[in-house]
Amino acid sequence: MNTFKNICAACASLFQALVVLALGLTGGWSQAQTLASPPPAAPSVVVVLAGGGAKGFAHLAVLRQLERDRIPIARIVGTSMGAVIGGLYASGMSTDEIERTVGGLDPSKVALDQLNRLELPSRTRAYQQKYPVELEFGIKDGGVSFARGVSDGQRFLALLQALTAHVPPSVHFNDLKIPFRAVATRYRDGELKVFDQGALHLAIRASMAAPAVFAPVEVEGETYVDGGLVANLPIEVALREGADVIVASFLGGGVDEDKTAQPSHALVVANRMLDILIRQNEKRNLALLRPQDVLVQPSVQDIGFADFNRAPEIVARGQQALAPVATQLAALRKAWAVQPAPPSTTRLSFDQREKRIVAIEAQGHRDVSERYIQTMLSPMLDQEFSAQQAERYMDELYTSGYFDLVSYSLAQLQGERYKLIVTVREKPYSPHFFKTTLGFSTELDGITQFAVGVGYRRPWLTSSGLEFSLDARLGTQSEVAARFYQPLSQGWSLEAGASWDRNYLPLYRSAIFRDEAGNQKLAYFNQTVQSLDAQLVYDFERKANIKMGITSSAIRRSFDTTTDLAELSNTDLVKYNGVKAQFQIDQLDSLSFPTRGYFLGASLEQGVSGAIYSGGRLSAKWAHSVGPHIVNVGLNLAQDRVTLDCGNCRSPSQLILGGFQNMGAYRMGQLAGDQLAHLQTTYMYRLTHGGLFNQKTYVGTVLEAGDAWYKGDAMRWRYSGTVFVSVDSKIGDIYLGAARGSGDAYNLFVQLGRRFSF
Repeated sequence: MNTFKNICAACASLFQALVVLALGLTGGWSQAQTLASPPPAAPSVVVVLAGGGAKGFAHLAVLRQLERDRIPIARIVGTSMGAVIGGLYASGMSTDEIERTVGGLDPSKVALDQLNRLELPSRTRAYQQKYPVELEFGIKDGGVSFARGVSDGQRFLALLQALTAHVPPSVHFNDLKIPFRAVATRYRDGELKVFDQGALHLAIRASMAAPAVFAPVEVEGETYVDGGLVANLPIEVALREGADVIVASFLGGGVDEDKTAQPSHALVVANRMLDILIRQNEKRNLALLRPQDVLVQPSVQDIGFADFNRAPEIVARGQQALAPVATQLAALRKAWAVQPAPPSTTRLSFDQREKRIVAIEAQGHRDVSERYIQTMLSPMLDQEFSAQQAERYMDELYTSGYFDLVSYSLAQLQGERYKLIVTVREKPYSPHFFKTTLGFSTELDGITQFAVGVGYRRPWLTSSGLEFSLDARLGTQSEVAARFYQPLSQGWSLEAGASWDRNYLPLYRSAIFRDEAGNQKLAYFNQTVQSLDAQLVYDFERKANIKMGITSSAIRRSFDTTTDLAELSNTDLVKYNGVKAQFQIDQLDSLSFPTRGYFLGASLEQGVSGAIYSGGRLSAKWAHSVGPHIVNVGLNLAQDRVTLDCGNCRSPSQLILGGFQNMGAYRMGQLAGDQLAHLQTTYMYRLTHGGLFNQKTYVGTVLEAGDAWYKGDAMRWRYSGTVFVSVDSKIGDIYLGAARGSGDAYNLFVQLGRRFSF
């Protein structure tokens, strides 16, 4: 019995031990299970970047702060400049790279597509001399048509394509280093468009197509404009795609409505209406923010749309704006601090194999032939693809003047063999191009001159590139000229035309009797030149050209008063046929007020039948600048001689000096003859850069020596000094000057628009 009790007690003890052990194991397992559980998931953070031009550099401070706090970004949603910053960052560029590259832009060149003269073809630079007014328009569908915006946006598009060259041409934006969305407005119905795939550079460019500033963008048959019209701060897009926490960088806060510009003219009113539209959709999106969301509001009200040169300052203001939200960002940092490190991401890129261009295809052209586009890009054939080289040749296509948009993509054919697909968009008024010109000048006791005119070009009359041009001008200088231009082969072309040109000129006593009788005018006369010519032209890659050809000219002069001066020819008409040659190098950065570069022009003309005529010109100019200090040095030599059957009488053809930078102390035409020599040195100090449109203002002085005289007379060196203030404007020269010269010569003069010359 005792044995049985002992066995039972032992069993009970064993049972108790097993229960305790089981409870201990259960508790331990439960505790171990609790320790092994992952921490709560950190919230997904979506960054929203608003539009606002150069103000958008403030976004870089937000992105840098998230980097420092190691807060992963689930997605970036951007509009306009927010799309630029966000898209480049999402593609793999660092904030430092973006600030350095985009902040270093010249907004007038890249943002507004303003072209340096040296980037233009030789024929375009020559055309500038007649038509300094940059506005170009055309006739389309029975009405006047203009450019789609102040800027085509081509240079910025090319920059975006170069910066995102490592991204495949058609990609889902979720596959970028950071998922990305670009917001634009569909032109046909005003609906919001969220780009989440396709060509990254086109999506960004579409998002920043501000109305009347940048031309709209076509993507897959649809036209898009700036996303700021519908969602300048696209919080609604971020919420639609799912966001636990939104970090929004907003650039429009703190606007003082009491300081809004008064409606002084239509442009102010139109700009204000656009601003109201943007403010309203911003308010709608701001109302969608939740308590957990973070709103960063930098103080950038005084920053201009194109103040790209202030990038470091704008970034610093963005950094200052992070202080009020430091607590919210610290909470996000703490939430992510206990999370495992996210897997490393690699920069999305093309396969790094060699890509050799073996074919070129053009798309989007109508009047311009595909052969022309292929010829322009032919140096890329059978070469390894280079994004820098592609950008250069796309820019040459753009500066040809036929297109307002040029882009490209690559299509793999087989292995390393690729086809370059070039997409162009011809200007909206193509193929009928019009430009206008105007000019007015007056001088003290001299002559007042004025002229208005229009130029018409019709390129691509044939697929080989035949072009017709017509120039018409009315005023004290009148002109009608028609020309044909035909490209032949690489660099070679043929030009032919007819012109009628009439100038209204004064005849001064000093030009006839070679005395110092001041500005006494004997008469006024009309000098009319009619000519036919044909020339063979060779162009040295936009640097220089040579022209050789034949000409037939008739020169007529008629006086408005009766004069019996024996020194004047009784012959009122001179006709001759001849040959001529011309060589020109034009590497000046400005037509009238160059700051760097050089020019050399030489021409010879010789009559072979009719009147005995010989003429020649030699012109040279050199320009250099150091900071705001600019120096020009110029030389002009000329001879224009006709041998007549009236003894020592003088021919109706003459060379003249007088006026600004042409012996300024003398009136225009006061020095005249059939031979000319002139030297000038100009010093200018740049007062202003001229703002966004580069209309620079200068003060300066001109020192000159020279004379114009007839064969048989002795040359007499005369001297002149001028002080002036001027503006290198988009309508041509604007200057006011006062001059003093040898023989007590003096002059005051004003010039607006196109410069008058003979």
